[in-house]
Amino acid sequence: MTKKKIIEQLKDDPLMPLRHSAEHVLHIAMQELHPALKKVMGPPIEDGFYFDFDLDGAVSPEDFPKIEALMQEIVDAKLDIKKIESSAEEARKIYKNNKYKLDTIDEIEKRGEKLTLYQIGEDDGKHYDLDLCSGPHVKNTKEIAAFKLLSVAGAYYKGTEKNKMLQRIYGTAFDSKEKLQEFLKNQELAKARDHRKLGQELELFTFAEDVGPGLPLWLPKGNIIREEIEKWAIETEKEWGYVRVSTPHIGKSNLYLTSGHLPYYKDDMFSAIDVDGEEYYLKGMNCPHHHMIYKSKQRSYKELPLRMAEYGMVYRYEPSGTLFGLMRVRALEQNDAHIYCAEEDAEEEFLQALKLHEHYYNMLGLTKNDYFLVIGLPDEEKRDKYHGDKKIWAKAEKMMRNAIEKSGISAREDVGGAAFYGPKIDVQVTSSIGREFTLATNQVDFAQPRRFNLTYTDAKGKPQIPLCIHRAPLGTHERFIGFLIEHYAGIFPLWLAPVQVRVLPISDKHLAYARTVAESLITAGVRAEVNDRSESLGKQIREAELNKVPYMLVIGDKEKSAKTVAIRHLTRGDLGTKSVGQLIKLLRSEITTRK
Repeated sequence: MTKKKIIEQLKDDPLMPLRHSAEHVLHIAMQELHPALKKVMGPPIEDGFYFDFDLDGAVSPEDFPKIEALMQEIVDAKLDIKKIESSAEEARKIYKNNKYKLDTIDEIEKRGEKLTLYQIGEDDGKHYDLDLCSGPHVKNTKEIAAFKLLSVAGAYYKGTEKNKMLQRIYGTAFDSKEKLQEFLKNQELAKARDHRKLGQELELFTFAEDVGPGLPLWLPKGNIIREEIEKWAIETEKEWGYVRVSTPHIGKSNLYLTSGHLPYYKDDMFSAIDVDGEEYYLKGMNCPHHHMIYKSKQRSYKELPLRMAEYGMVYRYEPSGTLFGLMRVRALEQNDAHIYCAEEDAEEEFLQALKLHEHYYNMLGLTKNDYFLVIGLPDEEKRDKYHGDKKIWAKAEKMMRNAIEKSGISAREDVGGAAFYGPKIDVQVTSSIGREFTLATNQVDFAQPRRFNLTYTDAKGKPQIPLCIHRAPLGTHERFIGFLIEHYAGIFPLWLAPVQVRVLPISDKHLAYARTVAESLITAGVRAEVNDRSESLGKQIREAELNKVPYMLVIGDKEKSAKTVAIRHLTRGDLGTKSVGQLIKLLRSEITTRK
């Protein structure tokens, strides 16, 4: 994502100009500490800012106090921040020794945009900077009330591995010290719940350099969670009237030309593959393949609405610098479906799709206070970006708004956030630590059915064009499970827990009975295992708790003799003693109802 796009997304954030200015204060300080470095670029981001530097010698968090002290000196100097318009020729003279800035000037010139610089301080003052930037900024450095450097990482120039590795420093800034302290406190909570940390500790997924960045490998325990969620989706969607299909991971370029994804979406797709002299692409989306399934035979109005679902694998090129655990990857399996219906049924179908979202989220313990909708609308100043005429778009938008109003789910607008073929909604969900995720999407599409010449015969025998609703209430396995890991802090509901029960024999003489108990549980469909290592009970319990196992069964002389188990729950503590039969009944009820 370009700096310009990031700034556009943050245009309504009142802290964005302040953070953008703090970013410039950072690179003034770095320039003074390391005169030979080359400044590259860095935008404000959702919770702060970052800046990339080409610098010999590594920067580490141990350097932050020195950098922050100099930044504070610059802030306290109360330096004015001024905008200066410049020609490309003038800017090239200023940055003749910085190839990165020269690249940026070329890109700005190619886009036909105005070129602006921002000056901080005066060139005869102690602290001074003149940088290529589109703004906006605060008027004076004194407005940066509180800031903090957070981390440092490597980042390839322009996010591609072919370019030089740069050093990226992340930071944040606020308009009060109190808000900064609250943010830092939440950051500590977030670190404890970070899905990357917990995913490694709980052995859910991994990444391997030899496989490639952004390509997750699901370990056995993580794959159980994937399978359970997909099983739940399949059962639920069958009840809600969906049929399931499967499509290949690859398709001819002509398929994506017809859909419009080439060239509109080309930058987000992997490069073409030559197969017998023809171009093929790894699919970045399932919809064109589903359209071809719809087109495989003549359709009648009696078949509509046709709700076609697939957990489909898709591949999207994400720049290296944007990859983030499971939240932003290059290979993802999407809870996708396309609903083909008559225009007069579209509003009700869209409403039912929203109700399906609500059903799923309620089951996971989320209420309407935990999520909201973002309505993606077209940017009328960039009309050539979208397929279809304004009348069709207006009709789709009205239909969507009516359904949203009936759903009772709160919504906000995002002008410019529409898909190229129609308006859409994204579902923004807030985890238990307050972090927001774009979890799912619904889209109204008049354009692609026309581009693919999809038709059905109406009650009078006349051909009509269906409308298509794209929906993915559970998003992708990758992002959805990443969200669940952080939301639950790794303590999954019983039905999702990779290991549901661990049997803990007090000594080796209780091991045979412990194995018998575990076998009974496994036969009843419970994921159970025995700790068969000679360890103290206290150590066994601590290990099970670290592994986030929901139920622990303690087996001693008393339990072995009475053919019972002493039950300990991860969050509810001791639950008393039950027979194995009673326990199985309890567990099966909790698992099948997916509490």
